[in-house]
Amino acid sequence: MVAAPALVPVSGCGSKGPACFVVEAGNWRLMLDLGYGPQPGLWPDVSRVGRIDALLLSHGHADHAGGLKLLPEIGNPPVYATDIVARSLPSRIAVRPLPLNGSTEVLGIRVTTGRSGHAPGGIWLHLALGDGLLYMGDNSNESLLYACDTPPAAGTVIIDASYGDYDVPLAECRMSLRPFFDGPGVLLPVPENGRGPEIALHLLRSAFPLPRIDERIRAALRRLATTDAACLCPGVAAELARIAEGAPGAGEPRGITLASRADGTAGEAAGLLAQWAGRDSPAIVFTGYLPPGTPADELTRSGRAKYLRWNVHPRLSDNVSLVRSTGARTVLPAFGDAKHRKTWQRAFAPAQVLTAGSIAL
Repeated sequence: MVAAPALVPVSGCGSKGPACFVVEAGNWRLMLDLGYGPQPGLWPDVSRVGRIDALLLSHGHADHAGGLKLLPEIGNPPVYATDIVARSLPSRIAVRPLPLNGSTEVLGIRVTTGRSGHAPGGIWLHLALGDGLLYMGDNSNESLLYACDTPPAAGTVIIDASYGDYDVPLAECRMSLRPFFDGPGVLLPVPENGRGPEIALHLLRSAFPLPRIDERIRAALRRLATTDAACLCPGVAAELARIAEGAPGAGEPRGITLASRADGTAGEAAGLLAQWAGRDSPAIVFTGYLPPGTPADELTRSGRAKYLRWNVHPRLSDNVSLVRSTGARTVLPAFGDAKHRKTWQRAFAPAQVLTAGSIAL
């Protein structure tokens, strides 16, 4: 007798950790994402996972796709990803294609995908198992930059609960940053494939001078404007090309500077922080997750830097709308702190909220 399909969270539930979920479907075992971080040195424990027959990636950010060195420990399964994500992976990884928006079959299972509004080539994944399993990965429906497609109905949904009970709209975030954009100088350490291009786009549309950008962000803007444009909102590619060609280079403490990496541990941002952290200016503002022990965390705690969030994940109200629209009966909040569980239970009722153990589909 073939066992009923089931979902087993390996990592990514109860705290901000690397994404890794196993789906058991008859004789096949699939994995959804295999991440690393976002805290330095944090790997998913796959020592008891056993053999996996296929790995499906939602997007290319490290906390979802940075654990690929662990592939031998799970049987070296084939890796499935969109073409945009595939181009960002190590060349040694042979990747089988997933559509940005469409349907395909993986091991005889119908997999439907759509753009997730979060990252280049990022997708949500719907598996036709049981009453339907929807894995949102990281997603956002507020992005100025990345398109977001509407997911189908599903009995079980793994939501992106990164923001817990937070519910401030992106428009308010932009207004909170305005005094820094109007000031004499500000450094924003940002990821080159996410908030970096999106904040640059906002500055262009708001008639600010073009920001200073490092070469990693410039290269990302050029990719988004050309080879990766299929993941963008309509009309955005031309604006990104304009920024890529017209924005001055980073290095001067005047104006608005966007530099990678977001946590300040490496890249141009690390060098600029080393130069400017001991000075009164320019202002330093972090806009995303602050991994413990990183320059982002330490400078914010010391008061030298400010933290003002720029939304790239769904708010609580966004997730409530998702649960209602999909008709989900079971919700697995991923990437968020378990301290919010009671809030999630109230918000998503009558759906049940689960965070551990094998979940029947």
